[in-house]
Amino acid sequence: MSRNIYILFIIFCTFTSVLYAQNDEHILNEKGQIISNLLDSSISYRDSVKNISVEICEKAIQVAEKEKSDSLLALALKTQGINYYYLGQFDSSMVYYDRAVLKFKQLGNTIQVGKTIGNIGIIYKKRGEYSKALEYYLKEQKLFLEINYTVGLIPLYPNLGNISVSMNNLQRAEEYYKLGLKLAEDVSNLRVQVNCLNNLGVIYEKQNKFEEALKVYKKSLSIVLNTGNIRMESRLYLNLGIIYRRTNAFDKAAIYLNKSFDIRKLRGDTEELLKIYNEMFELAFAKEEYDKARQFAATMYELAKMSGSGDWLGDSQNAYFRLYKKTGNYKLALESYEKLTAIGDSINSAFNDEMYNDLMVKYDMDQTKQKMELMTQKTKIKDLELDKKNAWLIAMIVFMILGVIGIVVAFRMNKLRAEYKVMSLDQKVLLSQMNPHFIFNALTSVQSLVLDNETDKAFSYLSKLSGLVRGVLENSTHEYISMREELDILSAYIDLQNLRFENTITYRFDIDAEIDLDEVYIPPMLAQPIIENALVHGELRNNPDATIKICLFKNEENNSIDFTVEDNGIGILNSKKRKGNHKSMATDILKDRVKIYNYNSKKNISIKVIDLKTLNKELHGTRVSFSVPNQA
Repeated sequence: MSRNIYILFIIFCTFTSVLYAQNDEHILNEKGQIISNLLDSSISYRDSVKNISVEICEKAIQVAEKEKSDSLLALALKTQGINYYYLGQFDSSMVYYDRAVLKFKQLGNTIQVGKTIGNIGIIYKKRGEYSKALEYYLKEQKLFLEINYTVGLIPLYPNLGNISVSMNNLQRAEEYYKLGLKLAEDVSNLRVQVNCLNNLGVIYEKQNKFEEALKVYKKSLSIVLNTGNIRMESRLYLNLGIIYRRTNAFDKAAIYLNKSFDIRKLRGDTEELLKIYNEMFELAFAKEEYDKARQFAATMYELAKMSGSGDWLGDSQNAYFRLYKKTGNYKLALESYEKLTAIGDSINSAFNDEMYNDLMVKYDMDQTKQKMELMTQKTKIKDLELDKKNAWLIAMIVFMILGVIGIVVAFRMNKLRAEYKVMSLDQKVLLSQMNPHFIFNALTSVQSLVLDNETDKAFSYLSKLSGLVRGVLENSTHEYISMREELDILSAYIDLQNLRFENTITYRFDIDAEIDLDEVYIPPMLAQPIIENALVHGELRNNPDATIKICLFKNEENNSIDFTVEDNGIGILNSKKRKGNHKSMATDILKDRVKIYNYNSKKNISIKVIDLKTLNKELHGTRVSFSVPNQA
């Protein structure tokens, strides 16, 4: 309410000044200034309070329509489309983009028509509808070529290249990147030059065209060295080192890898250091410098152990296994293989706790059964010694006692079994919620920001991290939390991931209007492991167009809330192909929590995982759905 009053106050004050204008031209200028001020205000709120940004822009649209200012109305419609894009509400965004296109066409503003059409193409790309995205990009290209608008073509060609890569058309992608590079060189746009060169390098590597890859990477490096982008410089050194190793130019590979190492060592990013140590191991292994290779493997193992990364622990043991096998030390090779298997088992099934628990319960039941049989035998012996008249009575009493004992023992064992699983699960849940690897990387990122004198970012990151940790610890003490609290934790978690990595993970919540977030209660942290899987196993952190959509719908028929998490990662099928038998600990913990909840509740939670490619071959990503009984 206060926000609306504030907006109306701005409009009122501005209109009051208009009343004192002396002529029609001055009045027109004043009203145009009102719309411009509202649009500027809307844009300023876009990165902080997105909902207010939409409200202010809607006021600008209403004023422009009332005053019949078509040029400002077209601009306001496009601005509102961008606002909804930032909110992740793509359907609403496209509605305003379509209206803006019509207005710009009426005004004959071809440049804005092309730009708005390109924005629609971006939405289709975000959705994974690459054919539609390509269609709109080509429309934008045609318009800009007709009017020779080079400034618009420069960022467009890399977009066309990225779409072509997504559609597995590397030849066409190469052509677009080269066109974008040529235009960027003509106007000295260094950022686009580096982008196009790096993408060309990736294409050449996939095609095993190592000479061409070296050429473009070196050209990109020469530009980056003049811009001071240390992170990109380190990546290019690593890329060059990998290519030189693959082409057996070991001395040159060592030079570039050492340069990358020197930068990453100063930044203190454990993940980046593990990557460079792994490549140094590969280089030493290829050169048959096995002592050096052993040192690099040992360093990898210590860093992985310190960071708590199961994947890197597995990679370090695999390095040991290959090294010992190559040098003929089969005893140590076998030990490394056993450790590798143990790590794999730990990650895949959390040491098979459930199977172990079942075996322990069966063993206890067998022991109880033997004791009961022994007691029965003793009773029979005593019965033979009793008087015949009392034999039946005593036998009845004994069997009744044994029956009661059996029922009590069975009930007690079931209770102990459930309590044991709950305690074991609690430990795993705490590990999942307060992941040491996540905390370590978060603190390392803060340290890097401090070293780079980015204190404002460091403070922001640390503030968000402390808020997340506090929220998780508070919620872990409750059996149920409100849906609003659950969504706040998810937002904080994804925002932290966005602060850590260069690419922004877009996310949105689509919530049924009939759901009261403060009245619906669910078990805490059900969706966080799913999002963690999307980031790690769906490789969203490596996807510049990463998107996560969380949907909530009220199911009146089942009196439940249908919860859906959808991402545009590589998909569960591709993830399984890449990871082999590797399973996600987060997924196992989620399944265990659901089992325990269903064990103690009359209303069950069910989980369903779908690879989007099975629904539409043009889509990619994973959709995880579960139905939560309404606890309101």
